[in-house]
Amino acid sequence: MADALLDDLDDLSDVEPEEEPSYEDRAEAGSSGDGGSSHDAAMCDGINGTSSSADGNAAASTKQRPRLLDDTSLKSHLSSVRAVKSGDDQKPSASDVTTKEEDEHQHVLILASNKHLVSLGHETHRAHLELCRQYHPKFPELEKLLTETFQYRTAIEIIQNEMNVTKSNEELNEILTSNQIITISVAGSTTSGRRLTDDELKAVNATCLYLDQLKSTQTELTTFVESRMERWAPSVCALIGPSLAAQLLASTGGLAELTRIPACNLQLLGKNKSTSASRGGMATQTRAQHAGYLIECELVQSTPNYLKMKAVKAVAGKLALAARTDHVNVESGRKRTAAVGRKFHEELRVKFGKWEEPDKAQVVKALPKPDLSTKKRRGGRRIRRLKERFEETEMMKQANRRAFSAESGEYGDDAMGLTLGMLDNKEGGAMRNTVEKRKMRQANTKASRKRAVQMSSGATNGLASSMVFTPVQGLELVNPDANRERVRQANAKWFSEDAGFQSALPKK
Repeated sequence: MADALLDDLDDLSDVEPEEEPSYEDRAEAGSSGDGGSSHDAAMCDGINGTSSSADGNAAASTKQRPRLLDDTSLKSHLSSVRAVKSGDDQKPSASDVTTKEEDEHQHVLILASNKHLVSLGHETHRAHLELCRQYHPKFPELEKLLTETFQYRTAIEIIQNEMNVTKSNEELNEILTSNQIITISVAGSTTSGRRLTDDELKAVNATCLYLDQLKSTQTELTTFVESRMERWAPSVCALIGPSLAAQLLASTGGLAELTRIPACNLQLLGKNKSTSASRGGMATQTRAQHAGYLIECELVQSTPNYLKMKAVKAVAGKLALAARTDHVNVESGRKRTAAVGRKFHEELRVKFGKWEEPDKAQVVKALPKPDLSTKKRRGGRRIRRLKERFEETEMMKQANRRAFSAESGEYGDDAMGLTLGMLDNKEGGAMRNTVEKRKMRQANTKASRKRAVQMSSGATNGLASSMVFTPVQGLELVNPDANRERVRQANAKWFSEDAGFQSALPKK
């Protein structure tokens, strides 16, 4: 019987904790070795609300099913763990050196503790289902409102066989929220349950006591693994802490198994299942829906809520590298140090700090100091022509000048100073004075030369003049219709109606 139970526990250790096997699968596995098939079938019937006779048969079969805490291998493992702890207490505090055989023995104990922790998790789930079946006749709605195992067990211990749930509200207030207490009170006032008999109440209390024993055993093994984690996985402990490292190794089964899990799945280890109660606001834990143990990491908790999921992904990626580093050091026999874990921890801390920094404001740059000194320009023909093209005309010079003691109007542009200057004088200013005549220089470009040729040649659009300047004859008057007349006479000679037949050959 014990060997068959050990085989079943080894099979259960390969199952991931976030996806618990269905109750029917456990019933089939239990029927092969522990003789608990009748108990599992009766448990399913009790949860679905079957008759009281089925409950009696299930209660009778409960005594026949062996429990995990009675297993000899678990008892021997607990005795070995306690012996190692007592040996550590007897050692002087200064002597931390252990032999190779002691290291190997502790490594074997850690691996066995991880497997037993997985089995204890499944056994806790089975005991929770058994408690739901036993308390179902009294308060069938409670198992749907409180889905967490030990919260449900504590509520049962407080309510017991009391039909008026409101009398226990003060005690329930220590473990539940006000929203949960109100919902449970309303459900208790309209429940279809009945009082339990003395035998049924004793069975419920015995299952609650068994759950407490499972929890204490699980805590003892977890504490042992945590105390040894810094020696076997120092980088993982430096990154996420020994407590979370022990939970991850307990859920996966060991350091070697942890290294085979990719980073995208590491962040989901220990994820809570989404139920109708949690979706309706009756969640018993505040852990995020798509995050597991890593959401409780110190690095993740130091970030604001809107960055937690992003931080979990970053921690999971570094955790996969740190776990593989520790595993390689253990397998190769090299010295195990936490340098890699501390390095990753510092990198993530700096990165998370930069995430929280606000965006930098746009820097307003000051204008450069203006250069008031006149730049020296190279003189020459090109610069003189440029100045001649843009120099101020004589009319603008006269407009910009002001006459001394000249009358100005009180209204209009005169009052604002917008006048014509010296051009507004009766004598007309200095416009009639002789001004030095300068030859207007033309730009010697291809476009200017083409424009000059067009203006000097005979035009055919009627807008150009018939007067042409030629270099030989000087001024010449040209009749623009003379050429047109010669063409008309030639056409009349050859193509008119009275032309007749003529020879095109020249006359001899």
